Amino acid sequence: MRQEDRATMTIGDERHVERLRPTPMLITAVAGLAAAIVLFAVNVTEQRTQVVWGWMPAMAGTAIAGWACWRTAFTPGLDKVTARVWRSLAIVCVLIVLGTTGDARLTVANPARLDQEHDLPTAICYALAVVVLLWALLRLPMHKREHRDRAMVRFVLDAATVSITIGIFSWFLVNQVHDTWNSNGPAIVPMIMLMALGLIASLAFVKVAISGFGGVDHIALRLLAAAAAVGAGGGGLFPLLLDVRPGLSGSQMFIPATLLFVALAADRQRRAAGVPQPERRRRSYSIVPYVAVAATDGLLLTIGHGAGREIFTVALGAVLLTALVVFRQVNALRENGRLLQRVDANLVQLNAYQDQLTHRANHDDLTDLANRTLFEQRTREALVAVDGGDTLSLALIDLDDFKAINDRLGHAVGDALLVVVAERLRAAVRDGDVVARLGGDEFGLLLPGLHSEEATEVLDRIAESLTRPVHALGYDLLVKASIGLAEVWPDASPQELLRRADLAMYAAKERGKGRHTVYDARLEQDQAADAQLGAELRRALDNGDFTLVYQPIVSLPDGKWTSLETLIRWKHPDRGFIGPDIFIPIAERTGLIVPLGDWILRTALAQAAEWQDRFGAGAPGEIGVNVSARQLREPGFAADVRAALADTGFDPEKLVVEVTETAVFDGGIALDTLQNLVTLGVRIALDDFGTGHSSLGLLRTCPADILKVDKSFVDGIGGRSEEAVIATAMIQITNGLHLQAIAEGVETAEQADTLFRLGYRYAQGYHFSRPLSPEQVHAQLEAASVLPV
Repeated sequence: MRQEDRATMTIGDERHVERLRPTPMLITAVAGLAAAIVLFAVNVTEQRTQVVWGWMPAMAGTAIAGWACWRTAFTPGLDKVTARVWRSLAIVCVLIVLGTTGDARLTVANPARLDQEHDLPTAICYALAVVVLLWALLRLPMHKREHRDRAMVRFVLDAATVSITIGIFSWFLVNQVHDTWNSNGPAIVPMIMLMALGLIASLAFVKVAISGFGGVDHIALRLLAAAAAVGAGGGGLFPLLLDVRPGLSGSQMFIPATLLFVALAADRQRRAAGVPQPERRRRSYSIVPYVAVAATDGLLLTIGHGAGREIFTVALGAVLLTALVVFRQVNALRENGRLLQRVDANLVQLNAYQDQLTHRANHDDLTDLANRTLFEQRTREALVAVDGGDTLSLALIDLDDFKAINDRLGHAVGDALLVVVAERLRAAVRDGDVVARLGGDEFGLLLPGLHSEEATEVLDRIAESLTRPVHALGYDLLVKASIGLAEVWPDASPQELLRRADLAMYAAKERGKGRHTVYDARLEQDQAADAQLGAELRRALDNGDFTLVYQPIVSLPDGKWTSLETLIRWKHPDRGFIGPDIFIPIAERTGLIVPLGDWILRTALAQAAEWQDRFGAGAPGEIGVNVSARQLREPGFAADVRAALADTGFDPEKLVVEVTETAVFDGGIALDTLQNLVTLGVRIALDDFGTGHSSLGLLRTCPADILKVDKSFVDGIGGRSEEAVIATAMIQITNGLHLQAIAEGVETAEQADTLFRLGYRYAQGYHFSRPLSPEQVHAQLEAASVLPV
C-alpha cells in the first residue's frame, strides 16, 4: 500500500475523516496511563513512593481530557447541539478532577483508607459527573418528536435492567469474595451506585451512537461509551476481584485509562467536524435485556451448583426455559425486522415511483422540459415574488413552419428536432429561468428579474442558437422561430401575461416570422380591429357581399386577350371598398380563407364555363385563380378542386392555379398538393416571383408552368438598366426551363415595348385593362365576337 493511500485511510468506513495520528495531547494521556500502571505495580505490595504520587496521573489525565473536550467544543463546523455535548463533557472532567483530588487528599491524610470509602463532597462530585453526562446525552435530538417518548421509555427500562443486574452481581461478589466486607455493607452502596450509573452512561453513549445523531461522530461516541464502561466496571469491580492493601486504589489506574478514551474521542470529533455522518442502520431490538438475563442465568447456575442437585436441576430448567423463550422472541424480532426492512424498501420504492409520477405529471415526456401545468404554476409563484418589487418577463416561442417538417419528413424527425431545440433553449437561458414545452412546437420562457429590454438579449441568444443547422435523424434542418415577449405589470395574472405574450408572438409571425416582438398596447388595438373585421368577413361571406373581377392577360405586342386572372372585391356597407391586402391576411389567420377560397374557385369556374359555352373559341383560353398557402395545406384540397371542375364541367387544362413562391418554398404538403393538381391537368403559376423566398432550386422542385414576374421589376424597366438586367435574366431562365413568362403591372406603352424587345410575349396591367366585372368581360367578349374577321 502506498504511503499516500495509508495517509487517507479512516477509522470505520468513513473516507472523508482524516486518519487518527498521535498528537501531543494524546501522547501525554498515554504517558499518564503508563505512569499510573508503573506506580501501581511499584506500590502494590509495599508503599515505596509517597501516596500522593499514585493519584497524580489520574488528576493530570483528567485535566488533559477536560482541556481536549473544551477545545473540541469550539471546533469550526460543529453545530450548537454537538458543541454543547463537548462542553458538558469538559464539565464532567472538571468534576472528576475534583473527586480525584478529594480521594488523594483522604488517602494522604489516612493511609489506612479503603478504596470504597469516599467522603460526602467527593461522592457528590463523582455523582454529579455522571448526572451531567447523562443529562447531556439525553438532551440530544436522537428521534423525531413523535418517537421521543417511546425511546425514553426504552432507555429507562434498559437502565433499570443494568442497575438491577449490577446490584445482584455486586451483592454476590461482596458476599462470596470479600466476606470481611459484610460488616461494612452500607459503605459499599455508594460504590455500587456509581458503578451502575457509569455503566448506564456507557449504555447511553451506545444508544446515541446507534441512533445516528448527525452532529456527534459515531466513532467518538463509541470511544466515550468505552470510557464510561472502563471507568465504571474497572473502578467498581477491581477492589472486589483483587485484594489490595489500604492506601492503594484501582481508580489510580482506571481513571487515566478512562480519560485516555475521552481524549481519543475528542480528537476524533475534531477531525470529523463538518463531515456528514452516514445513516446508521439501527437494530430492531435492544440486546441489553438479553445480556442481563444471560448474566443472571449464569449466576443462578453458579449458585445452584453449590446448593445441591435439586436446586441446580430446577435452576438449570429455569435457565433452559428462559433460553428458549429468549431464542423464540429474538427469532420473532428478527423476522419482524426483516418484514420492516421489506416494508421500508417498498416504501422507498413507492416514494421513488411517486417522485417519478410527480416529475412526469409536471414535465414533457419528449424533451423533459416543464409542461404547461408546471409553467403556469411557476408563473404564479414568480408573480407573487414580483409583488415584492422584482420584475418578470415571459416569452412564447413558436417554431415557424414546423408542420411542414412533420408532413414532409415524418413525426420522428419532428420529435428529434424538438429535442435539439429544447437543449438549445436550456443552454441559452440562466440557471434560474424556466423553460417549458407548452405543446406541439410551442415553448415558453419565464425570465425572473429581467425587464423586456434585458430579456431581448436572451431572445437574441436563442435566435442565434437556432441559426445553426439542427441535425435530426440524418437531416440537417434550418429552424426559425417567432417569439412574443411580455413584461409583467402591477396586478398581472398568469393567464393575461400568457395572452399578451401569445399576441406578441402572432404579431411576430405576421411581420415575417423568424423574429421577436415585444407586447405593446397597439397590438391590442390591431387585434380588436382584426377580430371585428373577421366577424364582418364571416357575415359578408354568408350574405354574399363579395364579388369577383377579372384582369386580362394579353399577348405582346398586339394586346390580344389570352386568359383572365380572377380577383376578389369586397364593398363593405359602412366602410366602403376594402382591399384584398387587408382582409385576405385576416381570412388566413381566422381560417375563413378556406370557405372563401372555395367560393372564389367555384364562382370563377362557373363563370368561365358560361363564357366557354357562350363564346366558344372566342372565350379566354385560361382562367387563373389565386390559392393561399393555408388552402394548399388543407387535407383534400386537390379533391375539392376536382369536384369543382366536375360540378362546373370546366376543362382542367384551362384552369391555372396561382400560388406565391412563399407558399411552397418549404415544400411539405403544399408541394404535394400542387403535384396532385398537376395530375388533374391543372396548370401552376408562380405569382409575384422574385419578392419572396426566391430560389432557383424552387423552379426545379415546384411543378410550375408559368412564371409571373413581379410588378416591382417592371416599374422602372424603361429608365434604369438594373431592372432591364433582371427582367432579361428572368426571361432567359424561363425560356431555358420551357416556362411561360408573364410580366405583371405593365402601365405604359414604353414598358410594353421594352418587355417585348427583351423577349416577353405575355403581360398584364392597367396599360391593357383594369380588372373588369363579369358584365364588362361579357360585353368585351360580345363586342369581339361581332367584329369582322
